[in-house]
Amino acid sequence: MSCWCRWAQFRQSIEEIDAKVKALINNESVSYRQHIGGGHYVSVTSGFRCVDFRKWFMPYGQTEIRPTRSGIALRLSEWGEIQKLVETINTAYPTLGTALPCYLEDDHQNQIGALRCRECYPFLTELLVVEIFFPAVTLECSHNNASINRHS
Repeated sequence: MSCWCRWAQFRQSIEEIDAKVKALINNESVSYRQHIGGGHYVSVTSGFRCVDFRKWFMPYGQTEIRPTRSGIALRLSEWGEIQKLVETINTAYPTLGTALPCYLEDDHQNQIGALRCRECYPFLTELLVVEIFFPAVTLECSHNNASINRHS
């Protein structure tokens, strides 16, 4: 299912990506990065005449995400070809053509459910979700034991 919702999110971003590509062609300053699910992003940036599809990660102990080597950079002319293929792909693979972004699923109808989604929040840990919603609770974990401490 994850690739389906990523495809759906990508489809919803096509017009915005295309506008950024046109701005880049017109030598305007562009700094665009769109999350399409999991740790995957599409970016268009001045200085790089391409549309970059790449997986990102968060290094241990840091708060800024970094790109991996896993991805592909399309030339601007290749971007135009990809746009033409989207409808063909949607028609040939109806499951992809009717896919919805995961944020429209039932499990996203409350904040905790949405924050637990690894497609929407790939770098957010369960412990951070607990800290956000229950700041008076501390989770302590050791090798095989976990305990919850409530602070007054």
